Amino acid sequence: MIRDERPVPEPVLLDREIPLYARGLAVPEAPPTPVDRELEDGDALGFGDRAYVVHAAGHTDGSIGIHLPRHGVLFTGDCVAAVGPLMPGASNVDRVRAVGSCRRLAGLEPSVACFGHGDPLTADTASALAEAAAETPA
Repeated sequence: MIRDERPVPEPVLLDREIPLYARGLAVPEAPPTPVDRELEDGDALGFGDRAYVVHAAGHTDGSIGIHLPRHGVLFTGDCVAAVGPLMPGASNVDRVRAVGSCRRLAGLEPSVACFGHGDPLTADTASALAEAAAETPA
């Protein structure tokens, strides 16, 4: 999709996501972009005392998080959203996979989570992620 080789799939919205999507979470059109490096689950990155890639599909097929285990920090990108109630992504293309990915991210037991949308979470982070996955209908 980034290279414009496949169309962007339409999200499957929950009732609570419709107002968020209408307020601007819809993805604007963007020109194709070259990809310098494709990331895979478990790839080590050169920062943060061994940050690594966590594949977390559901929001999109290629969604990832970045985990810095030595620091207890997880960057969820759009895999989890903190806009209103914490939820596995917003406007996901595959809700079942998004919920599973949220459970996987919770299993990393981060103490801090930073989201693509919303403020960071710094208390009871792993349990809040697990609860968000449990409360979201698949």
